[in-house]
Amino acid sequence: MATALERLKELLGEPACWGWARPRLWGAAEEHLGVRLPADYTSFLDLYGPGAFDGFLGMSRPVDGTPEELERLWPRSGGKSDLHLTDPDRYPFPFHPRPGGLIEWGGEEDGTVYYLLPEEPDPADWRVVVETGDGEWHEIPGPVTGFLLTLAEEPHRLDFLGRYRPGTEIRYHHRSQEAADA
Repeated sequence: MATALERLKELLGEPACWGWARPRLWGAAEEHLGVRLPADYTSFLDLYGPGAFDGFLGMSRPVDGTPEELERLWPRSGGKSDLHLTDPDRYPFPFHPRPGGLIEWGGEEDGTVYYLLPEEPDPADWRVVVETGDGEWHEIPGPVTGFLLTLAEEPHRLDFLGRYRPGTEIRYHHRSQEAADA
């Protein structure tokens, strides 16, 4: 049986121009975050690079591993880290860098944000949490590639993402780092 990543590769095709793994960059990211990231997530982004899944769910990854870049991708100060404490009804989960805090991995133009929920000891068991642009929260079994596969093949299971409907041909739209930083 094919893994979710293998099935996504069948659906998306081989990437046109990315496809390079840089363990040093993920090591720097994991040191910055203080946790090991799920291998399926890093493998997907090593293969496809920064871009947008089917043109709507934007995903970034470190490309130079500098402290400034890592802080931009996963802020440790300011940001959302204390929102769970100040408004737990609106923010039912803690945010990174709090222990077990949500780690952002993607987002949409409408304000929907995708997170990893690092509650399990094995990152392969982490769940996906989605905060919709309307402020609703949804917890979905992971891993990230399993979530993306469900999005591509069974979007009705994720009906809270009402505006997304895959076309006849799913694509991953690569973007250069310059465009990702803009």
